[in-house]
Amino acid sequence: MATNPASSLKPGQRILALVDESHLLAAARAMNKSIDWLAVREYLLDEGESPDNHGEIVVYVGLPPIFVPEFQELRARKLRFVHWLRIHGFLVMTKDGVPSGDNHYKADVDLLMAVDAMDLVQQIKPDTVVLLTGDPDFAHLGLSLRRKGARVEVATVEQTIGGELRACASAVLDLKPLLQRFDPLRTDAGPGAGRSGPEGGPRTDAPPRYGQMNDLEEGDEG
Repeated sequence: MATNPASSLKPGQRILALVDESHLLAAARAMNKSIDWLAVREYLLDEGESPDNHGEIVVYVGLPPIFVPEFQELRARKLRFVHWLRIHGFLVMTKDGVPSGDNHYKADVDLLMAVDAMDLVQQIKPDTVVLLTGDPDFAHLGLSLRRKGARVEVATVEQTIGGELRACASAVLDLKPLLQRFDPLRTDAGPGAGRSGPEGGPRTDAPPRYGQMNDLEEGDEG
């Protein structure tokens, strides 16, 4: 099965990318990297290689529980991140989490992603659907989308993908080369600290330093 199939996409493709934010965050943290979200969008929509391509990217974000005091600071930071995504053209879907004990929480967005995928494919009619996830439960969704005539790409760190998820896809987009370009994770940076752009230069429109917070220690989005 082909990997990183950007060159196989024809110019003028309509692409729908569905992103499990917690999966991307975990992959970046495993490599000690922050996340450049504008570069992620360009990569998933293949805007650099094929500028005639166009599409929509939907980011699914699990939020810390509402009205639970110990999660309110974290929730406020994550809402600032959601706001930044929205004002920069991302379509964002959120789900409130519930406490799961030991200062953790669960906010599973899988069902939202699956339902939206089937609905958006009918409305947008993309040529390619990109699923940024590592969850093997999405294998059936990938096969269902292919039966509807869409090309399905799974975006994840390739060495971590299971056989079932790999088999459902037309191709796999390996996120590792993309993540390797990003800035190192700085756990000492607070919200609002600057980040660098794809080429390492400063960017003034950067979001709160979301990818560099200790979110995974404070809460488990599940």
